[in-house]
Amino acid sequence: MRIHLILIFTGFLLGILFYGFVNFSGYQSIWEFVLSGSLGIILSYAAHFSNPLISTLIPWKKQPGLRLLSGILIHAVIGQVVVLGILWGYGHLFGASSLFQVDKNDTLLKIGILLFCTALIYNIIYFAVHSYYTYSKGQVMEAQLRRKQIQLQLSALKSQLSPHFLFNSINTLSSLFQKDTQKAESFIRSLAGSYEYVLDKYESPLVTVAEELSFVQSYYFLIKTRFGEHFDLNVEFPDYVLKSKIPPLTLQMLVENAVKHNVMGPSQPLEVKMTVVNDKIRVSNVKTDQRPKMDSLKIGLQNIASRYELLINKSIEVVDDRNFTVTLPLIS
Repeated sequence: MRIHLILIFTGFLLGILFYGFVNFSGYQSIWEFVLSGSLGIILSYAAHFSNPLISTLIPWKKQPGLRLLSGILIHAVIGQVVVLGILWGYGHLFGASSLFQVDKNDTLLKIGILLFCTALIYNIIYFAVHSYYTYSKGQVMEAQLRRKQIQLQLSALKSQLSPHFLFNSINTLSSLFQKDTQKAESFIRSLAGSYEYVLDKYESPLVTVAEELSFVQSYYFLIKTRFGEHFDLNVEFPDYVLKSKIPPLTLQMLVENAVKHNVMGPSQPLEVKMTVVNDKIRVSNVKTDQRPKMDSLKIGLQNIASRYELLINKSIEVVDDRNFTVTLPLIS
């Protein structure tokens, strides 16, 4: 409703100014006054409803200069057709109007100049408003994406601070103090390092593969302490990959998922392999017997996939057959 009131008020005001500009004879007519105001309203609606069509054919984002020029020319032509058509009809219905009581060619030229200037000013203002609106919308979307990213990172943090993980770590630590005090101290340092990394990086959208791998090695020590020779981690990364980036906790969550969902023992050792294929990180493990169903926060793969979609608009690849394999795009 507000947009219609603005179009009517602005159009009528411009129509009155138009009437004052072309009424050279000084003769005033209430009908021509109303006609000019109505013409202004018609032109304002014509410009308003033609803008989406022009923007569809020539998008602002891809060709802003051509879109601005096209808008000026198209609106000027539409104005000429509408104004001259209505004035011609008015003249034939009611006789000569005061609008044409001077030299006809001079009047038409001035009408054309006025309509072109009006189209120019309108499109410049429209371009400024559209640019501001697009910028504001982009800022809001960026803030929303950042908020969602932080929420996903917090979900990853909750996964690491889960009671299940703490319970297993404390049990392992208790057992180590009874058997090997020196190893228990190393376990505590690795555990502290793991939590320090989690608390330090959960707000960061990206970390280098080298940073993530260092954290994974600390986490691997914790798992290795619990399961001994029944678990192994094999990492084969070329040097250039270490400088690339990935979302934090990504590799660790994949290792944790492998541990959670597989049974390990002398006859069923579990090995997690990390390799690089076609500039993508591939994390895979042979599936052993599945563990009994357990409570899960269900944020592992979904969390990783959502963060990749947000950050680089790319998907991770998951293959679940004899091996469970997850392929991650690298971020330069």
